[in-house]
Amino acid sequence: MDTPVGSLRYARRGEGGDAVLLVHGFGGDLDNWLFNIDALAAKTTVYALDLPGHGQSVKAVPENGLFGLAKVLLGFMDALAIERAHLVGHSMGGAISMLAALGAPQRVQSLTLIDSAGLGSEINADYLAGFVSASSRRELKPVVEQLFADPKLVSRQLLEDLLRYKRLDGVAAALNTIASQFQADGKQRTVQAPKLEGFDGPILVIWGEADRVIPAAHANALEGAMIEIIPGAGHMAQMEKASRVNELILAHLGV
Repeated sequence: MDTPVGSLRYARRGEGGDAVLLVHGFGGDLDNWLFNIDALAAKTTVYALDLPGHGQSVKAVPENGLFGLAKVLLGFMDALAIERAHLVGHSMGGAISMLAALGAPQRVQSLTLIDSAGLGSEINADYLAGFVSASSRRELKPVVEQLFADPKLVSRQLLEDLLRYKRLDGVAAALNTIASQFQADGKQRTVQAPKLEGFDGPILVIWGEADRVIPAAHANALEGAMIEIIPGAGHMAQMEKASRVNELILAHLGV
């Protein structure tokens, strides 16, 4: 069952084992982990949250962008008495997870970065702008199709759910704020790759080979990380190739 903690909605699955925290990307929510959370919870305790400005969480967002969202992530761990966790971040959630690991390395056992932001400056700024501005199925469909290698995965229900979320009070302002803090002039503002040398935990990088939002070449930015490029997957590798992604994460966690 989904549960609130403070102003954040989250889900918890599993009992015992290490804690795993799933962090979604821009415009997403904890349902982005629908095909992963139960598989990972077979051997760990898994938490997935809606970040501020997303899903059913508070729509007010921190003024200091991804750094503020990283503090929210660590505060979420404090609220649930999670001393240490494996962080699994997708897209923007990867950048937030890296910032949390740099800010509090003693709290982060490992990082799994899926089609992650924060490893290079390139990003499909037109995708971000299109997602923020789209107000109908006709406008949103070609934007969301860029997330997948197989555009047939963009169902009418998915589009309706996204439009319903985008029409909630405060969402438009939140998305505009996050997008402007996240990138400028078509480039990512915060690139963490050079700084992660200060984090000595294991890092797994997973990328969809057909990613049209963030180039798969960014997977090679971290020296010493385990890297897996998945054919037939786009930016939502954890959905399109869930079985392989789950297998990789569990092996990475050593469970």
